[in-house]
Amino acid sequence: MPFRDILDIVVQGGKGGDGGMSFLRLKYMPKGGPDGGRGGDGGSVYLEAIDDITSLDKLVGKRLYRAQTGSQGEGRNKAGKRGEDLRVYVPIGTVAFDLDTGDILADFYDVGEEACVAQGGQGGRGNASFASSTRRAPRFAEYGTPGERHRLRLELRSIADVGLIGYPNAGKSSLLTALSNAHPQVASYPFTTLTPNLGVLERELTRLTIADIPGIIDGASEGKGLGFEFLRHISRTRLLLYVIDVTTDTKATFDALQKELKTYDPTLLKRPYLIALNKCDLVEQDHIDEQTTALLEAGAPIVAISTQKDYPANNLDTLANTLFEMLPERPTRPSLTTTTKRVQAKPVHVEKRDGGWHVLGDDIEHLVNRFDNTNPEAVNYLQQHFNSLGVYKLLSKAGAQNGDDVFIGGATFEYFDENKPANS
Repeated sequence: MPFRDILDIVVQGGKGGDGGMSFLRLKYMPKGGPDGGRGGDGGSVYLEAIDDITSLDKLVGKRLYRAQTGSQGEGRNKAGKRGEDLRVYVPIGTVAFDLDTGDILADFYDVGEEACVAQGGQGGRGNASFASSTRRAPRFAEYGTPGERHRLRLELRSIADVGLIGYPNAGKSSLLTALSNAHPQVASYPFTTLTPNLGVLERELTRLTIADIPGIIDGASEGKGLGFEFLRHISRTRLLLYVIDVTTDTKATFDALQKELKTYDPTLLKRPYLIALNKCDLVEQDHIDEQTTALLEAGAPIVAISTQKDYPANNLDTLANTLFEMLPERPTRPSLTTTTKRVQAKPVHVEKRDGGWHVLGDDIEHLVNRFDNTNPEAVNYLQQHFNSLGVYKLLSKAGAQNGDDVFIGGATFEYFDENKPANS
């Protein structure tokens, strides 16, 4: 299965359970009062970070992740069981975007972190909740609400301390093997590395992680070659290590690599970096000195190395020590700020179209959709709310006549005002 570092999924919170419709029936109380309990809340969908860079691969083939529905309320005021939450496991370094708003919903740095990305719906009230001095035996209950639904993009950005930057076949994979405990595929042809490889470099009681990511080419910042496959993963590293083949024009190579980084994200050029001139076992010392001099204006430490450990001047220990010395402190975790503005609930208003009157407003539409509009008692309960919300006054002022259709949410009602004559 190919490595996946971007995946689009849909998450759906579980629907809340409907309220129970029940009446108490005991041996000595054949006509007891209403005792329908509340429905259980729906389960929520959580993302949880684990230490497995391939875990996005395991999500391929399934698009919808839905939490469990809450159970219906029962008699004797017994609440329904809450729906079970659903956990979706993603690698450390995953960023979850809402595809519809562009907001970042979660950004995972550590194992065990979790984020709720789809809240479950609320359970509906049972008929016992609607009993009153004037409504002693309500024969209706409230529906549970739907859970939240979001389209997400999961984007993996490898979290490593040091990122290796270099053209294909510059020797990055060989360097990772020589410095750390990693064993990436190594061969003498471009694009051996097609997935991020992580290695650990240890010194006494300290350690750092190194990421060898797919090689960059000219135009990578525009998506050419492996393009974003490289640049996305380098964006989280604290220190950049340019790995340049000393047998090439090193100054031109360094300038080209920096150009690609600048095009993709100019802030990458402000990150601390050093340069490793690789494959020094293939050239004479004069050539190494010449190429080192050409790079001095870069203003960064330059270490001439060879990944051949039997080469006397491989300088691998020098490079390792330099990495530990230059590694900046881990930055403060960025706060998750959304770009969208909070939308105020739409007030109740009336529009005439499609052969009837449409009563619009978030609260009233939400209310209507929680009841069975074919149940006369439920409709009577709703009508009391319509009156308190001023719906009848709005319809009368707009010119509604007796017998006109009134649409609210998914329900249709008939308008009636005893002070107005019916339509002829």
